[in-house]
Amino acid sequence: MLKSFGLTGRNDYKVDAKGRINLPPRMRKILAPETYDEVVISMGSKGHLSVFNKDYWVGTIQQNIIDQVDNVENQENWDAIQRAIHRLSENSHMSTVDSQGRINVPGWLLEKAGITKEAIVVGAVDRVSVWAPERYGAWLDKEEDDSSLTGIYI
Repeated sequence: MLKSFGLTGRNDYKVDAKGRINLPPRMRKILAPETYDEVVISMGSKGHLSVFNKDYWVGTIQQNIIDQVDNVENQENWDAIQRAIHRLSENSHMSTVDSQGRINVPGWLLEKAGITKEAIVVGAVDRVSVWAPERYGAWLDKEEDDSSLTGIYI
C-alpha cells in the first residue's frame, strides 16, 4: 500500500442531471486505474465529499476502525466506536467509475454536501475532495490556527 497517492490539483465541473461528476484523468488514474473500478464516496467532516480508492478505503480507513475495535477497553468506548462506524457507513457509497471517467453520486449525498449544479474537485494527497463552490470558498477563507502545519514545508 502506498503511503501517499500524490493526488493534487483542482478542477471545476458541472454535475449532470443524473448526479454524475467527472474525475480529472490524472486523479482517475490513481483512484480507479481500470475502467469500471470502484471508488468509495464518503461525507467529509467539513461538509464536502471525499472520494477514496477502494483498496485504500479497505486497507487503511476500514483497517483503522478494525484496529480500534480490537483494542477497545470498555463498553463506553465500544459504543462510541460503533456509533462512528454506523455514521461512516450510512454516509458512504460505493460507486463505479464509468468509461467517461464519471462517478455517480447519490442525490442524498449531493444534498448533504450542498452540491447542486457545480462541483470543485480537489486532489487532497490520499483522496479527492468534492465541494460545493460556496462551501469550499468559505472553508478556505476561514481564519484558523494552522500552527499544526509548522512541520509542512512547500
